Amino acid sequence: MPPPQSTPSACDHYWLARPISLDEGGWVNYLYPYGTTGGGDYLLHHGIDLAGDESTHVLAVDDGVVVVAGDDHEVAYGPTTDFYGNLVVIKLDRTYKDKPIFCLYGHLSKVLVEPGQKVQKGDVLGMVGSTGIALGAHLHFEVRIGENSYYHTRNPLLWIEPLPKRGTIAGRIEDVEGNLPPELPLVFRSMQDPTKEWGRTWTYRIAQGIHPDDDLGETFVLGDVPPGKYLMEVKIGPHTYKRLISVESGKTSFVEVKAVD
Repeated sequence: MPPPQSTPSACDHYWLARPISLDEGGWVNYLYPYGTTGGGDYLLHHGIDLAGDESTHVLAVDDGVVVVAGDDHEVAYGPTTDFYGNLVVIKLDRTYKDKPIFCLYGHLSKVLVEPGQKVQKGDVLGMVGSTGIALGAHLHFEVRIGENSYYHTRNPLLWIEPLPKRGTIAGRIEDVEGNLPPELPLVFRSMQDPTKEWGRTWTYRIAQGIHPDDDLGETFVLGDVPPGKYLMEVKIGPHTYKRLISVESGKTSFVEVKAVD
């Protein structure tokens, strides 16, 4: 077996707690990843979705101040009004590369904080719901860097802490001309049983406010991956490329594929 063709990232910033307690679920929907349309089924996704119902509490991921609390009937915090429904946005006390960090919580059934209110990590901000443009109850969560804007998002999976004893795979896919092909499917197989597909995701569609991490420059992320070795497969043009990836708990493993003629 060849050695893993991935390296642990030295620039992880898992500063944020999970926005839903693991005691109440909070599983991420990996069928609709950040920066993708979920295989063409949905709108381009500027955040991640976490499972919950109207009894599920939504929590502050870090210390900060509430800058938005209410609904988006009059002010558009997304591409249109009435997009997130009831929402909360907190501006964190900490910054990233001297830029402010904003976290948006959308589709809430109840908002339990007010603008200007100071919050601490773990404080209850509201309850999961299905207001705005939502197919059923869930939490839509975004990380925005530099501005509280739909056009300044980053992948939250590189910011919220992974599940216990889990890690993250991130990578960058380039075609022969150095372009970043959008929404290429990537298949992952655990080397414990490489005959079966373990998981899959898609590369980002970098447009309309979708941005890679400032340090990693990734074009895909797969989160909450158990430690171990995985084989990634991606088809670029006529060729299929394979990379062996080693995943460690609490870390990001980074892999690159550059297509050749």
